[in-house]
Amino acid sequence: MSENKEYLPVVIKEENTLTVCGFVRRDVVHSSLRIPHISVNIVPVIRGTEKTILQKRSKKRKIDPSKYDFNGGHVTYDPTLLLGPNALEQANDKTALRETREEIAVSSDGRPYVFSSRDLIRFTKIGELLTGFDDQGSINVGYMTGYILFIPADSTIIVSDENEDGANEELSYEEIDISQVVALFKENPSKFASGATAVLKELSNTKSDAYNRFWHILNLNKNKII
Repeated sequence: MSENKEYLPVVIKEENTLTVCGFVRRDVVHSSLRIPHISVNIVPVIRGTEKTILQKRSKKRKIDPSKYDFNGGHVTYDPTLLLGPNALEQANDKTALRETREEIAVSSDGRPYVFSSRDLIRFTKIGELLTGFDDQGSINVGYMTGYILFIPADSTIIVSDENEDGANEELSYEEIDISQVVALFKENPSKFASGATAVLKELSNTKSDAYNRFWHILNLNKNKII
């Protein structure tokens, strides 16, 4: 959807609780006004492995063009978001599933796989990850929720994304171990988009709660418990 037609919720954080206080057009949010909003970032993982899908953003993107990233998107306008934290939590989960289905097409033996909520697991609290607050030059300022998406092994995968002009574009990607992605990030963080940066900062910190939750979920996956 075009930036000047999509509305995003404006959020404030008080005592570790996020509250929606209104809605603003997306192009206004992504401007020098630096209006805090909320989004999701999804780390795809091949089931039974530690391999992720690291994509390269389109060169046409307004924010972080041609940088490495995971999947994700913004929580968009819904009047129920004004009802409180539970509504915001549900909206994040719905957004993660929507973005997954829009951006990752998976098939096995020619049969399409339809992702469900069972393939997605949250590894952060709602809005726990921060983007843009410590960078005065960033126009993408907000709170982000991290998810792991499990992709069936031995699948054919197509990754795509919708640019600000509404055009859909297939993206190049690599299948690479999470530990290698973290090493690449530490070596050259400027190559990564703000969303992936927020995730990888946590995965670079072994004392982080998000780090421990992420690896606990992956270890359960490798042991085929989930």
